[in-house]
Amino acid sequence: MTQAGLNNTLTGLFGNPVAQSKIFTQHYSQTIEGISVTVDVTIQKCPAVVLAPPSAAKWQQSYGKDGTQQTGQPPAGNVFQVLVPSLKISGTIAGQPVAASDDIEVYTEFSLAKNVLTITGLSVWVDESTWAKNGITKAIVNGLIIPYALNTVNKLLNAIPFPQIPTEYTTTKFQDPIMDITNNNELVIATSMTSSPATKLDSYTPPGSLNAFLQAGLNVINSVLTEKLANMPLKASESTGNSAANSSAEIKGTLKSAAGKIQNGKTFVSIQITDISGYGELGGTVTTIAKTVLCPIGTAIDAISNPSTWDKVIASFSIEYKPNPLDIPFTIKVSDKETVLLSIGEIDSVQIIAAPKWSGVIGSTLAALASGFVDLLSAIFKGKIVNLIIKNAAQNLEVWKSATITKQIEGINVQLAAQPGAALLPQGDTLIVEGFNVTFPR
Repeated sequence: MTQAGLNNTLTGLFGNPVAQSKIFTQHYSQTIEGISVTVDVTIQKCPAVVLAPPSAAKWQQSYGKDGTQQTGQPPAGNVFQVLVPSLKISGTIAGQPVAASDDIEVYTEFSLAKNVLTITGLSVWVDESTWAKNGITKAIVNGLIIPYALNTVNKLLNAIPFPQIPTEYTTTKFQDPIMDITNNNELVIATSMTSSPATKLDSYTPPGSLNAFLQAGLNVINSVLTEKLANMPLKASESTGNSAANSSAEIKGTLKSAAGKIQNGKTFVSIQITDISGYGELGGTVTTIAKTVLCPIGTAIDAISNPSTWDKVIASFSIEYKPNPLDIPFTIKVSDKETVLLSIGEIDSVQIIAAPKWSGVIGSTLAALASGFVDLLSAIFKGKIVNLIIKNAAQNLEVWKSATITKQIEGINVQLAAQPGAALLPQGDTLIVEGFNVTFPR
């Protein structure tokens, strides 16, 4: 999620009437170091996240929850700022009316434990001299303003539903995730497959226009394609002609591999089919007549020894196709159950290379069928093998689950979800990107 995504969510909460009355305005009536305090604390303008650590000077002028002033450098790691403009305090202190407002800053940290993201306020920068001029002493600042700021920011930011790494894939297993603030602009949680090198964010590149998103490498998609399609047997047949003269063909093979790729902004599955063989028959009454006229004794012997093919001429042969591998377009969408689904499309053309050698005399009548036999093979390969069998085997393959994430704060629903039906976009040549929206459903 980007800095803009975080701030857009805070803006949505700030505009909610319930949040205004229960979070951004709070009433306190308590005794601090023997002083009676009855005040309203109001955040008058929407807080803003800055995904960068504070300066050393600001950090050393800030105070932790126990009122202790910080020293040294800001903690290394995922520390960032929440700017709270124009915090207002009005009411009475020791029976005397007070009214003051000033900017404060809350320094906060992201942490990740067991794949759960947590936000913890560390310290608050305040200009105590400004508050003191208006009758709000250091004791009131430490006992009221700092705890209020830390608790409120923790409450607000932990109510933001961040995109999560999906936990439900097919058989793919992943390493423990890592987390970082990258480019001073986005919070990133990342993982890699267990078969991959350790996850790094050194060269991480965001998708650009999205504020909340999930990026997945093609290896994730390929693991699904391998599981569903690799080593799948293929077999299809077709016939043409009539009882006088006909031809039939059968193609067998194995879908050896299927791998996704992105080329010129388009997504394809590259398939390789191996061990392709063809079988063909030319038959009909003209075949029987031709055989009988030429060799009636041989025909009789064929009928006895080969009862299934005595009235046909046959061929068994190998087949090649071009291009190899064959690229089939694929699309990815979000279902109405917010599951990410992959579907293979169709090809327009493919070149088949085959040289059947027929077992007997064809004759002029079957010559036309024989000359068009490779066209029949092409129709079977394209129409039935690729555009039917393979396509049907790769429709709505579940790549990952993207269940809606909903959190609540003071009864307000904050929901992160993908838009059903939205096509996932390619990023470069290796990534597929899914965008999310944050809404506040009633």
